[in-house]
Amino acid sequence: MVTEARDVQATRASDGGLLLELAAVSDRGTVRAENQDAWSLVPLEAGRGCLLLLADGMGGHAGGREAAVLAVRHAADRLRESADPHEGVGEAGASANAAIAELRRDHGGAVMGTTLVVAAVSAGRATIGNVGDSRAYLLRDGSASQVTEDHSVLAEAIRAGHLESGGAGDPPRNLLTRALTGDPVDADRFSVELRAGDVLLLCCDGAWDPLGGEALADLVGGAGPLDGLLTRACDAALEAGSRDNVTLVACRVTETGADPEAR
Repeated sequence: MVTEARDVQATRASDGGLLLELAAVSDRGTVRAENQDAWSLVPLEAGRGCLLLLADGMGGHAGGREAAVLAVRHAADRLRESADPHEGVGEAGASANAAIAELRRDHGGAVMGTTLVVAAVSAGRATIGNVGDSRAYLLRDGSASQVTEDHSVLAEAIRAGHLESGGAGDPPRNLLTRALTGDPVDADRFSVELRAGDVLLLCCDGAWDPLGGEALADLVGGAGPLDGLLTRACDAALEAGSRDNVTLVACRVTETGADPEAR
């Protein structure tokens, strides 16, 4: 789903004996002319869990918005078709990338692309796949653990020990080394066990860059309706000076019969 100003959605799903509270907030922000983020919340049938998807179109290229929408649509379709949503995560990025390759051909080879992060939540665990710098965090007991690794020049230089984060000579954070552009690309895949009280959060760089993981944990990991907590985090990112679209997509895990808003 793509928004022009702010869009908020909330729904629920179940995963065996667990209740999954789902929410998403997306805001165009104060700088961009359009919202090039796309996202989806997908409750799976028969208590099989849910799917979370988020794509951040490459704002410097024509067609970034279209690429993001297409990536989310094709990735979600592939995940829904899979007998095992966890196994489908590995195929979702490839399906989205193939769709973008076709889109580029239709546009005469124009450069366009998007990040993509997807999560399949089922059987008490989450499988996450990502390309680019849209992140997945696990919020647990008041702390945030970054599940994914950014595919950016800065992040890879830091991981290689060539740079320290925050240096004056750092390359721009948004200079990506991997994205879905229709060209061959490898997606990363991660798996985390989930328990009651956990929040799995997907967000674009417009959210995590101005705030950081611990602030996101404080803003999203507390009590109250999940869509309200995401709205609070979105507001905080904009107040902190985010110059991009801001999108957050989350799943909060609670035991069946528990009140997910009282923690």
